[in-house]
Amino acid sequence: MAPGAGETIDHVKTVGDQETLGRFVLRARRVQAHSLVRNWDGLLRLSDGGFDAQLDVTGNLKITRHLPADEEVFESLASRVRPLTVKSEPVYYVTVFDEIEQVLAAVEVDESLRSRALELRRAWIAAEIQGTQVQTYAMQSVRLDGTEGTNIVSDTQLAAAWLYADLVHADAKGAKKQALALPLRERYAAAVRVFSRMAALTVATLQLVTSLQDAGVLSIAESVWEGDVVVGTSELVEDARAYFAPVGGEMPDLRDSLELGDEWSAFTITELLRQDPANQVRVALRDEKGQTVDSYDAAVLRRQPDGTSFGWNVLVAGSVIFKFCFDLHGDQLAGARFLGWEAFDSTNQLKFASTRLLLQLHDASIIAFQIGEHELLTLDPPSFSEDERLELEVVGQIVEDIVTIERLSGRTVGPSNGRFDDRHRVHLRRARLMLEGEIVHAMRHPVIVTVPDGNPPQAIVVAAGTLDVGGTAVPIPAIAMRHPNMTAVETGSAPDVGPEARTYRMTPPKGEQFLAWVPGLSEVSGDDDLVATTRWGLIGIDEETFIY
Repeated sequence: MAPGAGETIDHVKTVGDQETLGRFVLRARRVQAHSLVRNWDGLLRLSDGGFDAQLDVTGNLKITRHLPADEEVFESLASRVRPLTVKSEPVYYVTVFDEIEQVLAAVEVDESLRSRALELRRAWIAAEIQGTQVQTYAMQSVRLDGTEGTNIVSDTQLAAAWLYADLVHADAKGAKKQALALPLRERYAAAVRVFSRMAALTVATLQLVTSLQDAGVLSIAESVWEGDVVVGTSELVEDARAYFAPVGGEMPDLRDSLELGDEWSAFTITELLRQDPANQVRVALRDEKGQTVDSYDAAVLRRQPDGTSFGWNVLVAGSVIFKFCFDLHGDQLAGARFLGWEAFDSTNQLKFASTRLLLQLHDASIIAFQIGEHELLTLDPPSFSEDERLELEVVGQIVEDIVTIERLSGRTVGPSNGRFDDRHRVHLRRARLMLEGEIVHAMRHPVIVTVPDGNPPQAIVVAAGTLDVGGTAVPIPAIAMRHPNMTAVETGSAPDVGPEARTYRMTPPKGEQFLAWVPGLSEVSGDDDLVATTRWGLIGIDEETFIY
């Protein structure tokens, strides 16, 4: 009988006591996942050690023993089983069954579980690979003239010698050493039967431990049962980012901080292209006095001769391609023509970088492209009207907020390339600032809330969700809102929520706003802490008068 609710916890082994069985489960699951074990009927045939015999009329007997189709595959199975056979390993079968017997001695269980445990322990003892005992057969070799005879060697010795001399070691000793007088194929054939038998016993023991867990006798952590025990793929494909530093730079310990430090830079497509010195380009943005106000390490993305012309594309800020065409006279370039530029916006990161570059171009008077010390060409930057510049600045704020939220939330969202309004901008900026640990002004209009216990709420809790900004769903954190002088007016009951549930209309003082924060990121222990710690800082929006 499994322990019931009225029994004391002493009657059930604690997780700490089950470390051995937890390790066994992990190892046994790894054995169970092996391809030879998944073919259960085939594994049992190998473990039985049978053979086919053909006797002809002359009295000659042909014996055929069946081995695994792939010797290397069987070696991997034996390696997975091996820790169960080694006394110094924490999952040695004797240690495992000692633990099982301690568990069974502490509780009342169905007698069939005790019988299964006893039978399995006996079967493991019979499969022991240490010693000279005969499990199924023994062998001896001698020449027809009676010379060069070997000792009689058991299948146990043969299997153990294969393991210790042929597979994982090269130092068979004691009884195992006698098996070296027989051929490798005989040691391997014995090992096939012995270790196939052990693999089958491992699975049967795992089933026993599973039954004990199901009966409530064990409480082995779920992660032991569900965690990966095999890789199960021929490829490992992961999304990642690479960083680089000067040769000799020390790798920071990420346990101290996820920030890599100033000497580490992201390895981008620009950096990849610049590994070839021929692709290295410097782009300088200059003011009307010729002074450099911004500059970029850029890269040649394409160089393509085409008859009498030569195409030349340069990637700047990892997000904008400047396209040129040169007249080609022999091997000399002349007469550069600017063909236009193309900005990337397939991710918010790219859109933010390209928008920032375009704004910098607006403020520049000259764009210079340099190769080494040589200035190859200069361009007048594209011109924008004031309305176009304002639009770029607003888009830049939107995309910067989304990129920041992506970084803080650990979630990447699609690019924001659709329509948005000032309400979207305010919601987005507030979400960003709160994720950065700030307390911000929220709405100034009343809010209807439902409370299950019927008492007026001390704070308004808004569940996490998403905000559609320009066609992308940006994650918004769960927040709390409050004003020290807000009022609560009961507006009705909410029987669908609960018998005591009530709805309230929460209103901040006239002309004032609620304050909002993310619990856990901002410390709000009382009304003295309810002060806006930063401004929205949005172009064209007055925080004091904006209504939404």
